Amino acid sequence: MGDLTRRILSEVGLVAAAFAVGLLAVVIVSLYFNAPIGGMLETLLLSWTKLPDMVVEYTAVLALTAAAFSIPLYAGLFNIGAEGSLYAGALVSLWVAIKTSSLPLAIISGVAAGSAVTLLAGVLRVYLRVNEVLSTIMLNWIVYWILLYVVVIYLSDPVTPQRTLQVPVGARIPRVNDIPMTIIISAAVMILLFVFIRMTRYGILLRFSGANEEACKERGVNTAYYKILSMFLAGALAGLAGAIHILGYSYSIDVLGGTVRNYGFNGIGVALMGRNDPIGILVASFVFSTLLAGSQLVEPLYNVPKEGADLAIGIIIIALAAPEAFKILYRRIKGWK
Repeated sequence: MGDLTRRILSEVGLVAAAFAVGLLAVVIVSLYFNAPIGGMLETLLLSWTKLPDMVVEYTAVLALTAAAFSIPLYAGLFNIGAEGSLYAGALVSLWVAIKTSSLPLAIISGVAAGSAVTLLAGVLRVYLRVNEVLSTIMLNWIVYWILLYVVVIYLSDPVTPQRTLQVPVGARIPRVNDIPMTIIISAAVMILLFVFIRMTRYGILLRFSGANEEACKERGVNTAYYKILSMFLAGALAGLAGAIHILGYSYSIDVLGGTVRNYGFNGIGVALMGRNDPIGILVASFVFSTLLAGSQLVEPLYNVPKEGADLAIGIIIIALAAPEAFKILYRRIKGWK
């Protein structure tokens, strides 16, 4: 048996064991709340048959925010800023859509806004040695409060003031044969990312600069360039996530920002579940989205509090993400020695 086959079987075994642990958590929650075990499992795992639009939207957005975490990780950076970049992309794309009714311009503006936020963190990291974890967390909050200010002061709908004005119909992302174009855009981007990371000179050097920065420097590779590039791409991906969420699904932002919150943070778990591989992330985002949508149904169907379902889902996600998280932690600790 070859090394590749052994690695694949080992990874499949880890995923199967982790999923079994998660399903055991669902069983325990079901028993605690006197809910049918089979019904709970079916609701959580097959929610895409009952809430297909929600699952598709979550999948499209989470795949992009997960990639916004994984791309800088290849370059040796820990980006927590997908949340803020998503806020920026959502806000700017909404503003531009309302003002111009142009879908292409709204998407481009959202991507540009998201990339600008994380690019700033990249520049601070490379040239001023500001830790990217701290800078991205601070930028998340800065952009969040800017978003709330603009939403309340400039974009609130006079008829329904708890929400903003809606995206004009002409600036909305359409459906093709009843399939939301948001998932097609997201899947296409993830495939392009796979090609970029695995098959292009820039992608390979980006990965190598994170794997062994000193060796790259000795061979004349500008590692600072690839670190900044990774953060720029991360911001663009998160900005695109915010744009397609607003332009293709929610069409507005509520005054507390709830319609755009937590996609960036959830993307970290999705990236780890998908082993930081673009195709793996796409699959993991579908699994994650299915579980999240299912959690919306367990209370009305089985009188199980949503918090109970969220607990079970959290255990599933932690179990699936833990092996990759431990690998990253081990590499970080090894690099400090």
